[in-house]
Amino acid sequence: MSHIVKCFPINGSHLTRAASVPLMLFATSAYAVDITTCPTDAAVPMSVAEALDGVLTAAVDTEGPLSAAFGAAPGAVLSLQAPDWTYARAAGVADPEAGQPISCDMAFQIGSNTKMMTAAVILQLQEEGALSLDDLLSVHLPEVANALPNGDVITLRQLANHTSGVFSYTDNAPDGSPGIMEGDIADPAALKRGYTMTELVEFAIDHGAPSFSPGADGQWSYSNTGFILLGLIIKRIEGQNLADVFKTRIFDPLEMDDTFFGSDVPTPEMGLPRAFLAMPFDVETTDWNMSQGAAAGAVVSTAADMHVFIQALMSDALFRVPDTFDVMQDTVPTGSPGIPAYGIGLAEKAPGVWGHGGQTLGFQSEVVEFSEQGISLVGWATSSQNIMGLGAQVVSQALVDGGVLPDPLIAAAAALRESLVDTEWRLISVADPETGEQAMQPDRYSITFVEPGDFAAQADCNRLLGGWNLDKMTLTITPGPMTKAACPPDSRSDAYVGWLGTTTSAQIDDAGHLILTSNDDGTFTLLQFESAQ
Repeated sequence: MSHIVKCFPINGSHLTRAASVPLMLFATSAYAVDITTCPTDAAVPMSVAEALDGVLTAAVDTEGPLSAAFGAAPGAVLSLQAPDWTYARAAGVADPEAGQPISCDMAFQIGSNTKMMTAAVILQLQEEGALSLDDLLSVHLPEVANALPNGDVITLRQLANHTSGVFSYTDNAPDGSPGIMEGDIADPAALKRGYTMTELVEFAIDHGAPSFSPGADGQWSYSNTGFILLGLIIKRIEGQNLADVFKTRIFDPLEMDDTFFGSDVPTPEMGLPRAFLAMPFDVETTDWNMSQGAAAGAVVSTAADMHVFIQALMSDALFRVPDTFDVMQDTVPTGSPGIPAYGIGLAEKAPGVWGHGGQTLGFQSEVVEFSEQGISLVGWATSSQNIMGLGAQVVSQALVDGGVLPDPLIAAAAALRESLVDTEWRLISVADPETGEQAMQPDRYSITFVEPGDFAAQADCNRLLGGWNLDKMTLTITPGPMTKAACPPDSRSDAYVGWLGTTTSAQIDDAGHLILTSNDDGTFTLLQFESAQ
């Protein structure tokens, strides 16, 4: 994917890099949104309904505070099934010109949520002895492996967890060729063009380059090509097209009667709403040919059917061998804040929150389960850029505000407080946008936090006392009395006290350093400390 539109992504898009979205912003727009309560909606606690209504409104609110950063869509559906209640509501329109309202039972393109299905079939075939995740690609597709860079050493596991380094055919290529689907944005004929899976792989071979060596330590890169290759392996082993394989192995057993594997331009009989690239909805993408997604993102489904799927997957109903689902949940770190860990076609978006996201040229969706609470989430909207790209994050915050989920910031703040206190922290560097990172002298600048809320600091040749308060992850430092010794000309004493007084947050990084963020009227400075112990 490019930086413009990431089709089927869960990495790289500006939609998934946002760290958090204050839920209060969901309620600040004057935009009038009619929310339709669907027939399955039942017994939702009022606080939960109000919070989730805010998320749904934000998905279609073209004038709200979040639309500039995350976009919006003409229509959206948000559905959660909990043990004691069901939230199922829709907002906006399926056809902006006709004014047809969108409904919860409409079909949508699930995009990369298809990868969970492709991975499930691969794992079923492993159970049956037809393949192993540790097989080399060359065992099953020798002709492709021979042509693909590094093809002789890539394993199926690496394809399935995005550690193969294989170029993604949807990205703009290093030789200047627009990626398949990227080129669709400016070319209506390309939007409708059909491809075989072999042709998608050939584009990656002819125009791409590896991101890194397969299995390279610490490397991860989302690749749609990897799942096309898995699709080709399934097709070769089964001797059937993927539409039939998915129907036989997943859709029919789970009675997902409104779900199918797309392979062409949508027809009116499919019941899909009109779809658009992004605000202001002047590029229509309804006619996107789903063969361009194939095993990486071609399935069409409904909210009801996707609830069935994610619940079946998370309850281990798709496998026969007891530890197969454990294999699917065997993750690698991604380096992506939105998806810290990725398994076999399955993402862990937060501790205990498992599923995937999907983005085609006209739909953004999220399908996850909060495993501890037994709550499944399906959300989708009719543009490629909208708040549903942060579905698990924003819904998690709504459920926290609604009292359904524990507030993770409380536990995080407790851990941070324990790390902060009774340690002398010595300043080793400061960084700001204008001057970059500057080294400091740790023996001249330090701070020690003590309970219940006092601190002692060294500001070069002066000593400083004061108070501090940690409210969740918001840290406030209040400088108090300070000695007035005359420090050397190069002293940063006054600047240091100023940074402390404008501190807004703190965190402990992976190296054990304390990072304070100072915000002085929009000027941000990062202060990095090391422990003296």
